[in-house]
Amino acid sequence: MDTIIQSSSGRAKRSSYRHHPVDFKRAVVEQSLAAGSSVSLVAREHDINANQVFAWRKLYKDGLLDIESSQDSQLLQVVLTELPPSSAPPTVASETMTGPVGVIHLAVGKAKLRLEGCVDAATLTLVLGHLLR
Repeated sequence: MDTIIQSSSGRAKRSSYRHHPVDFKRAVVEQSLAAGSSVSLVAREHDINANQVFAWRKLYKDGLLDIESSQDSQLLQVVLTELPPSSAPPTVASETMTGPVGVIHLAVGKAKLRLEGCVDAATLTLVLGHLLR
């Protein structure tokens, strides 16, 4: 009886990494966050590792999975109203004023936002980005 022993060359060659679109990652995370769902079952359903889903959930929680999907535009209802005569607009020194003074009311779901006076565009962009998540 002959025995043939073949030596292995070490580790198996690893396949290339799969790069998933942000929308796919968000969908998987949202499935895993649904009531009664299991991360391992969702991961198995999509043929990915459960640890990967947990990593995506952390990114989702930190707001880092909405970069590409934020390209979709959403329209917000805007209502313009006159200021009541009893409430005078805020007084701002003319050298610090960089734009028109006014009042903005936003209501998105349960969140309500009221902005008065001169609002910094970068701050408003940041606040709206978090509000529309």
